[in-house]
Amino acid sequence: MAPRRKSLRLLQQSALLNNESLKENNYLRGLSDYHNRVTRRNTIRNGRIKAEYDLEQKIEVEIKMREGSARLLAAARHRAQSLEAARALLTSNERMSAYMAELQRRKKEPTNKSNANTSSARVSLSELRVPLMWRDSDHFKNRGDYRRFAVFCLARVGTEIHDTALLCPVDRASTDITFPDVLLFNHVPADFELTLEIYSHILQEDLSIASTPRRIKRTIHSSISKTVGKKLAASLRDELNSGKMGPHFELMASAKLTLDDTDENIHTHDLVINNLENKHHALPLFGHFCCRLAAQPDCATKEIFTGNINLNGNNCWGRLQNFTLKTWESRKHSENDRNPTNTIPITRETNIQLSKSSMKELRVTNAVDGCENIMKIKLESNDEAQKWLRHLINHAKDHQKWKHTAESIQEVPYIESARNSFISNKRQGSLYDETPLIESAHTEYPSTRPTVQEIFGLTPSTSLSSCSSNSPPSLRSRSLSTSGTRKLSTNALKSHWPFSNKNHHD
Repeated sequence: MAPRRKSLRLLQQSALLNNESLKENNYLRGLSDYHNRVTRRNTIRNGRIKAEYDLEQKIEVEIKMREGSARLLAAARHRAQSLEAARALLTSNERMSAYMAELQRRKKEPTNKSNANTSSARVSLSELRVPLMWRDSDHFKNRGDYRRFAVFCLARVGTEIHDTALLCPVDRASTDITFPDVLLFNHVPADFELTLEIYSHILQEDLSIASTPRRIKRTIHSSISKTVGKKLAASLRDELNSGKMGPHFELMASAKLTLDDTDENIHTHDLVINNLENKHHALPLFGHFCCRLAAQPDCATKEIFTGNINLNGNNCWGRLQNFTLKTWESRKHSENDRNPTNTIPITRETNIQLSKSSMKELRVTNAVDGCENIMKIKLESNDEAQKWLRHLINHAKDHQKWKHTAESIQEVPYIESARNSFISNKRQGSLYDETPLIESAHTEYPSTRPTVQEIFGLTPSTSLSSCSSNSPPSLRSRSLSTSGTRKLSTNALKSHWPFSNKNHHD
């Protein structure tokens, strides 16, 4: 009996020790999971705090810019100074509003939200031209509409806002407004929305008696009675002293562009024109504008992943970039820009999966001439296989996400172009002169179709638009690529807009 009791006691002690060991292991495992969660939360929190700190720094910069612009506006003695200060002030206000809204949004978003796998691109806006709609007597005979404007544009993607040069004066001699700027946006997601806004200010400096309240105030004593003149003068004094400092720019029109609007060439887009209370201050916009909007995904120009792989039984060095997997005999051959031994497309049509026979092998399948082309990639470890699998799948998804910009790389500059002077009196080349007026609906006409000058028999000496010869030769060929008909009004004739219009409809 004694040996049996001793054996039972040993079994109980062993079971107790195993139970305590199991509890300790569970405790250590739970403690490790807790530490991992705390570390992950701190990483996310630190990243968000850094992003918020960056936004707060940007807000401080814009506050200083705003204060400087306000001081310049108060001290300005010339029209050019006051217009530029007013433009800078409006731009700073818009940026501050965007930063504040983004700061509030980031504070409210969940802590577990991560954008680590978000693919981005560089987007450029250039070749921006906005046609104006004057009457023929205004433009050709230089009479009628005496208004003159100062005009600039704002372009925004998320919190990134850029402004164009300020063009002044814009009057009846200008049939279109051409902005020389190249606006560049970085780290733009594929679902971006670019908002273009056109701002203008009507200049109160011409010989018309109705051009400015100050001029009315100086001349009313000679045209109306003294009693009525005092009342009108008091009304004008209240308007002049209403607290509005400097020129006031009003939003004339806006447009929204997305990834679908990007292209290597210039295209025409629709404008949404704002209805102003004072129609006299409205810029005579045509309702359309043309520009070149280009997008270049970062994954097309930068290395995504590199490493040693075994492709179909051959050891080589692989590099994933620009929606292809290229291989070389060695890393040195890759760095010396030698021709790759293999080039495998990684597109939205590519099937990428782990091999069923081994966790260290990947199968990359592409359809070539109706047949499946299978490439087997072997890695040294399971971790390496998982890394390559993740990057390959994400790269194929990016090809689908970036649509046509992934199939043909569009040219995007790395630096914004130097800004021209904000006051421009030089006459730009006119789309009005280059717009074909006669076209059959069923015939493709060459570049010799009659223009406004040819139809009306105008010469460079008689046309106010004669400076269009300063336009680059490529503009003429581009303007005749595709034309579409649009109605100007219910009583107007159909005219043709020279650039291809993605939003064209009958």
